[in-house]
Amino acid sequence: MKLTTIQKADNLYQSMMKNKTFTQDPKFWLSYAAFLMDVLQPPSASRARALLQRATQSVAPTQHRYLTQKFAALEFKSPNGDAERGRTIFEGLVDTFAKKGDVWDMYLMLEQSHGDEVKVRDLFERMTKVGKASRVRSVFKKWAEWENSVGSKKGVERVKMLEEQWREKNASKADEE
Repeated sequence: MKLTTIQKADNLYQSMMKNKTFTQDPKFWLSYAAFLMDVLQPPSASRARALLQRATQSVAPTQHRYLTQKFAALEFKSPNGDAERGRTIFEGLVDTFAKKGDVWDMYLMLEQSHGDEVKVRDLFERMTKVGKASRVRSVFKKWAEWENSVGSKKGVERVKMLEEQWREKNASKADEE
């Protein structure tokens, strides 16, 4: 039986998993997961998903958030991925790392690319409730721009109203201090 190039690549990845030189690098795990979801025929999303747990055991703890974000993004981007599974992973991340803007930004970008306006609005609204004032102001700005781009005048007005309420609330907090 002659192995195809793709089968040889899969065998190579599997042998690399046994070598600590490769397994400490998050890029190795991401590359293998993308290979399993997008290149391998038939695609093996279940094997790719199982890699996340194995990967977090191999890479440094400081890399876990990055790695988990990328695996969740793969669920959104891959034609064989499951966006709902990606959302679930991101929900866990934003619960754990609520003040990390990069997690929220990546989740928002992926949700926008998926096109569900209700979910995007909900995410924007949740983003305005966490983080520093400068971050929240930039979220309101991005939200208004996005509402404008989807052609929702009503949405833009709502964003302006919410921003005004937020400013008043923050002004009263500053007065109290």
